[in-house]
Amino acid sequence: MPLLILLSFATFVTGIGALGVVGVMTPLSRDLGLSPVGAGWVMSAYAIAYALGSPLLTSTTGQFDRRPVLVSGMAAFAIGAALAALATSPLALYGGRVVMALGAGLFAPAAAAVAIASVAPERRGKALSMVYGGLTVSQVVGIPAGSYLSYLFGWTILFWGVTVAGLAMAAALAVLTPRGIKVAPATLTDLAAVLTDPRLAVAVLLTATAMGSAWTAYTFLAPIIEVKTGGGPELVGLLLGVYGLGSVAGNMLGGFLTDRVGPERALIFATIIPVPLVAILTLFPWNVAVGGVLLFAWAAAGWAFAIAQQSRLVMLDPARTQVLLALSAACIYVGSSIGSTLGGIAMSYGGVPALGVATLAMGLVGIAHLALTLKLGGRPAA
Repeated sequence: MPLLILLSFATFVTGIGALGVVGVMTPLSRDLGLSPVGAGWVMSAYAIAYALGSPLLTSTTGQFDRRPVLVSGMAAFAIGAALAALATSPLALYGGRVVMALGAGLFAPAAAAVAIASVAPERRGKALSMVYGGLTVSQVVGIPAGSYLSYLFGWTILFWGVTVAGLAMAAALAVLTPRGIKVAPATLTDLAAVLTDPRLAVAVLLTATAMGSAWTAYTFLAPIIEVKTGGGPELVGLLLGVYGLGSVAGNMLGGFLTDRVGPERALIFATIIPVPLVAILTLFPWNVAVGGVLLFAWAAAGWAFAIAQQSRLVMLDPARTQVLLALSAACIYVGSSIGSTLGGIAMSYGGVPALGVATLAMGLVGIAHLALTLKLGGRPAA
């Protein structure tokens, strides 16, 4: 349990660093002269680097002890945050985000594998929800606070804070993580085997389509709130906090549903329910109270997805746990890259209403993909 709490705190730091830019997009874009498409690439650069780097890094370090892997990943993440804080141009910012992504892509799958290895199979959902609880709590505390402070003191404060916290967590992991934790080893052969197994490949890619739908709107959540309410930084921070509370609830809900009704039924809930909610958020007018309810519900339903998806992938092929988790995490960022880019294009051409149409279209793709992977189902091919 203490190890899971430590991993949760470390995941909290990576969550602020990865997602905190959502709350500072307006001042960051103003200072660096970013267009909507350029702003989308702040997330896309991170996403692409994570998607390409995480499976390869996990496979090439799969035989190593987990402690140095966790420490190295967190340290690289902190260094990338420092580079982003020092950026004076979009290209430099994108470079810092790439280094951050590679560090997180090494850390996150190792953390998930350690969490799964430390509990009985029937408690995997709870263990994963505890570790990834740090990611959701970062949206309640870190992202709104980072947004508010960045409006007051500049967006670089976000990255400097992540740098300090990341180095502190790397030190804590070095001291407190036990040696010799037993997890299923990962190799490049395992990576190739997963990618060439149709059922496993389709199952993993569900993460990308589901996340693509979520990130189309989520990347521009602060501007959506500004347009719908006409509010300033305080109101934006408040409603981002409401969304964050919903994400915490969704993380716990995902663990509960996975352990109680199974990962496949939990996936059905978490893939379908967010689609009509985000359509209402983007296509219809709402006041602060209604928007708060919608944001909470959207976050709760959507954030239930990750735990159910990871648990199902491990169930399909336990021997390739690390590779499957790395690929699933990578697909989060494939989806976020697609969603961020699509959202930037939609915002450029038609503002928030066009963003809503694009999000709805991606949501329907995710539902169709869910139907396909459940139909294929079963055990992976031998």
